[in-house]
Amino acid sequence: MPGAAVLSLPSLQFKLFGFPVAIGLDFLLIAVLFGSVLPGQYLVIWVAILAVSILVHELGHAFALRRYGITPQIRLWGMGGLTTWGFALPPRKTIVVSAAGPLLGVAIGLAAMQVEPRMQAGSMADWTVQMVVWVNLYWGLLNLLPIAALDGGNITTSAFVLVLGPRGRVPGLIFVALSSLVIAVIAFAIGIVYLAVIVAIFALLNPTPYQELRRILSRRASASAGTAPASSGTRARDGHAGSRSVATSPAGVRRVFGEAYVETLGDRARAVDLDDLETRPAPLVSDVAAMVARGDDADLAARLTSEGDPLTVLAIVARVVDGRRLGGVLKTLKRGDGRAADGLLKLQVGLFALGRFEDSIGAAGALGGDGSAASALLVARCGARMGDRKLVRQGLERAVALGHLSLSDAALGDIARVGPDERVAELLTRLRATQTA
Repeated sequence: MPGAAVLSLPSLQFKLFGFPVAIGLDFLLIAVLFGSVLPGQYLVIWVAILAVSILVHELGHAFALRRYGITPQIRLWGMGGLTTWGFALPPRKTIVVSAAGPLLGVAIGLAAMQVEPRMQAGSMADWTVQMVVWVNLYWGLLNLLPIAALDGGNITTSAFVLVLGPRGRVPGLIFVALSSLVIAVIAFAIGIVYLAVIVAIFALLNPTPYQELRRILSRRASASAGTAPASSGTRARDGHAGSRSVATSPAGVRRVFGEAYVETLGDRARAVDLDDLETRPAPLVSDVAAMVARGDDADLAARLTSEGDPLTVLAIVARVVDGRRLGGVLKTLKRGDGRAADGLLKLQVGLFALGRFEDSIGAAGALGGDGSAASALLVARCGARMGDRKLVRQGLERAVALGHLSLSDAALGDIARVGPDERVAELLTRLRATQTA
C-alpha cells in the first residue's frame, strides 16, 4: 500500500532489488498474534507466508514506481506494508502504482490455486498452498475495494481526479468514505466481522475521506438551517480539508518549485538547474520520515532550515505534509530565531509547488515582518491560482511596499489568471519599474 511513514518498533533493515526494506518488530508480533492458535511449525510457516506475501505486494508498488524514475522505501509494520516516496504522482500513474501491488498478489494467488489440487489433502504442503492462496488472492482482492487507506481507495480517488480534473478529488474522497461505510455495514451484517474491523482501523489511520464527508454534511446542515458554515481554522494546518490543490506531474511540481525557489530565496538559494531538478531521482529522506513518525517538529524545522539542496527541501516539505506535521513545524519555525525565516520561505515555496496554496499563504503570514517582496509575490500567485482577486492585490501591494523585485515569466503567467484588473495592472507596472530602477 502506498502511503506515508508510520510509527513502528525497531526493525530489520536490508536492501532488496535496490529498494530499502524494513521489517518492523511490530509486524512480526502482530503476525504471531494472528497465528497464535497454530502449532509450532505451522505458526512459523504462517509468519513466513504473511511476510513474503506482503513484501511481494509492496514490491509490486516499488517496481511500478521505478518505471517512473523513483526509488521508494518499503516497510512492513503492524498493520501490513507501506511503500513510501517523496512526491505526489499524477492520477494515471497513481492508479498504475496502486494497482500493481494487489494485482501481483492476485496473480500469485491464482497460480497457487493451480498447484493446490496436486497436493496431498490434509498435508502440511496442502495447508501451506492454501494459505498462500488466501493471503495473496483474497487480500489482493480486498485491497482493490474502494476502502479508505487501501489501494482501492487510492485508485478510486485518482480515477475521479483523472476524469474530473483537480475538482474531482473531493468527490472521490467522499465516494471512498461512503463506500467504506457501506462495505463495513454489509460485512458486519453478514458475519464477516474482521472486514468491518479492518475498515474501522484504516479509518483511524487515514481519516481524510471521512473528514471531507463530515465537512460536506456540515455545510449542508448549516445551509438548511440558514447559517453560514463554520470557519475551518487557521490557514496553515494539517490535513487536506479546505486546501485547494492542482494535479501536476512530479516533473511539473519540481519545475514550479525550482522557479519559485530561486525567485523567492534569491541569493540565499543555490543555483538550480531546472532540467536536473526534473530528472534527478527523488532523494530518500529516511531521517525526515523518522522525525515525522516520532513527531519531532523542532528537528523537522531545523532540518528544513539547514537543507541546501532544493530537491531535498521539496521532499522534506512533502513528508511534513503527508505526515500531518505541518502545523507543528510551522509553529516551531514561527517561534524560531532569524535563521527560521529561511525555513519558512522554503516551506512557503514547497507548499506552493505542491498545490497547498492556503497553507503556503499561512507560512508567509508566519514570516511577519521578516517576509520579503518575493514572499509577498508568492502570496499573490497563490491567490491567482485560487481565483482570489483580492488576495492577488494584497500580495502585490505588499511586494511594491517592500521594494525591488524581479518578475519572472512564471509569476506573470500566474497573475494573468485573474484576468483584466486595473489595480493589478497598476501594481505590476510599479513592480516592473523597480526592475529597471
